[in-house]
Amino acid sequence: MTETGAMRTMMQRWFVAGLAIVIGVVGFLAFGAAPASAGGPVPDPPDPLPAPAENGIYPMIFPIVGDNYYSDTWGACRSGCTRGHLGVDIMTYGKKGVPVVAAASGTVGWVSSSCCAMQLVHDDGWSSWYIHLNNDTQNPDGSYSDDGKGWGFAPGIEPGVHVEAGQLLGWDGDSGNAENVAPHVHFELHTPDGTAINPTPHVDAALRLTEPGVVDTASPCPDGAECEVPVFVDAGSRWYLRDELRWGTTVNAFYFGDPGDVPMMGDWDCDGVATPGLYRQSDGYVYLRNANTEGVADVKFFFGDPGDVPLAGDFDGDGCDTVSIFRPSEGRVFIINALGSNDGGLGAAEFDFFFGNPGDVPFVGDFDGDGVDSVGLYRRSTGFVYFRDALSSGVAEREFFYGDPGDVIVAGDWDGDGDDTVAVYRPSTGSFYVNLDNAPGTADHTLWVGSYAGALAP
Repeated sequence: MTETGAMRTMMQRWFVAGLAIVIGVVGFLAFGAAPASAGGPVPDPPDPLPAPAENGIYPMIFPIVGDNYYSDTWGACRSGCTRGHLGVDIMTYGKKGVPVVAAASGTVGWVSSSCCAMQLVHDDGWSSWYIHLNNDTQNPDGSYSDDGKGWGFAPGIEPGVHVEAGQLLGWDGDSGNAENVAPHVHFELHTPDGTAINPTPHVDAALRLTEPGVVDTASPCPDGAECEVPVFVDAGSRWYLRDELRWGTTVNAFYFGDPGDVPMMGDWDCDGVATPGLYRQSDGYVYLRNANTEGVADVKFFFGDPGDVPLAGDFDGDGCDTVSIFRPSEGRVFIINALGSNDGGLGAAEFDFFFGNPGDVPFVGDFDGDGVDSVGLYRRSTGFVYFRDALSSGVAEREFFYGDPGDVIVAGDWDGDGDDTVAVYRPSTGSFYVNLDNAPGTADHTLWVGSYAGALAP
């Protein structure tokens, strides 16, 4: 569809439907959304969704910055059920002037000449539509009139202008066929071929901002640097490996292991490539694979007691990773610098030490850049991080708070500077928050990655 055709189609949908759509919106507000199965016709989405969608979700910024609510009205009747609703109405509790931001970086496409609707063509080929922006003037007390003389676009927003993800596009209102109906934004999401898809699950998973502003969607890894990238595993034991820590990167996905096993990554064969491993807490069995592909374990042995937590790392600086354990009931670490084989027992640890409080979650990293991994602990109830640079008992050499209760912590060399820093994965939002300084504060880099059972150090 050409840009002119898209604009014409939008204007027909927006204005010609008139009263029927107003009645539909009022019905939505009074009685809730009609289910898609009982609604009008909608296009079939591409299957699978094209990149950068992952797990069926397009990574995006939530288009409203402020209090809101919405429900899934995809396909609800419009124009006497001659067509279905092709977006999601994000309501703002009766408030006009709530900021509307770019769902992704892109170039402004069409902009309605009679205020206020617009299209954003994303850099990745997808596009989003923003309809019912504000068209009323603001009163001295901050309230809004209903005079239709306002202009709901932010300064400089016009066709051909490039904007960044999270940048202010305008403000919500009741323009078009939503006049005198509760303020909201009708948001649409289109694939690169122009097909409108149900935006609700993508809005559900979107990264929410506390204020409009450009969001860093690039990688924290400088050009030319060798940086580590986290690995994610879903509840079905499917592993997801990214090429880079940024949106739109290539993802290698494969199955390995059984649900319930504890996943880990390590360079088991000393070839410089981290590959998957599993620890079965019920019996202390270790399953390691030397390729990032689906298949059986290449190495199998057992080490530790039921309930122990595996620690994968290079604990002697020889360039090879091994599997040690943390015993939560004792706050005790058991280190061994060898791997077992042939389903046999690995034997006793080479040394052990006490560190941390029972119940804290262990993680591994080379925090001082000396080539030897050490152990850190994370208190998920408070976000308290602490670690030592030596494999021994003693007080923490660094401690700080980072993240929210329930976050999952990992450590890696995200910026290629030779030492590991922490990051947290937040299952509730599907976002990954990188800290480049091992210090309290806001994230240096944030990336929406989707819904997974957990995150792993590379």
